Amino acid sequence: ISFMLSMFFYIALILYGQMVMRSVMEEKINRIVEIIISSVKPFQLMLGKIIGVAGVGLTQFVIWGIALTFIQMVLVPFFIAGAPAPDAAMVDAAQNEELLGQAMAIMEAFEKQNWTLILPMIIVYFLGGYFIYASLFAAVGSAVGEDQGEAQSLLLPIMLPIIIALVISTSMISNPNSSLAVFGSIFPLFSPIVMPARLAFDPPVWEVVLSVVVLFASAFFFVWLSARIYRVGIFMYGKKPSFKEIAKWMFYKG
Repeated sequence: ISFMLSMFFYIALILYGQMVMRSVMEEKINRIVEIIISSVKPFQLMLGKIIGVAGVGLTQFVIWGIALTFIQMVLVPFFIAGAPAPDAAMVDAAQNEELLGQAMAIMEAFEKQNWTLILPMIIVYFLGGYFIYASLFAAVGSAVGEDQGEAQSLLLPIMLPIIIALVISTSMISNPNSSLAVFGSIFPLFSPIVMPARLAFDPPVWEVVLSVVVLFASAFFFVWLSARIYRVGIFMYGKKPSFKEIAKWMFYKG
């Protein structure tokens, strides 16, 4: 369960973040953004784009949830009931008993999980992590020109925390309460992947609360920071900017 949750968030953050980045790049390349900016502020445009893609993501989550529920409640019992009984002479009794025990253990593990906490927290951590990384992807999209390959070098500082968080979440399965696991659960660039994976091990409530507070405080900060880069980057054309130039954009007035 922990591994599935960490992989789910790892893929979701990259997938929807890149959707935002590509959308920003297309508007900049086609010069559509110059027309839109005449009606709205750059911050409003960036935030609206991020919220729009978030709505797409949440809609897909609902569809997947309904589909999985349907499969579990309808299709699985149907196929089990209609499956032919195995020939006792061809079945290894010991192996059959072992497989049955493993299946029962998995079902027990699922039933013991506090799904009333895990399911809402999945949405909370998706939104918090998404706003952090989607805003950073939007800032990168505004900084690059017509060559989409230019974004690859600028994406490294964004992709690195996501990869590190996945490594922490997979390594902590054997020791979910280690110092590294606790740090990863609270540090805002890691917590959207690490803490959902730890929820399967029932972490202390104070750690979950602290993690959520830090995550959303950081989300507000990164959205604000990315908006300052976005408002300058969308009007910049020509050569790819360096990290030093992008840092200067944060302090431009206006």
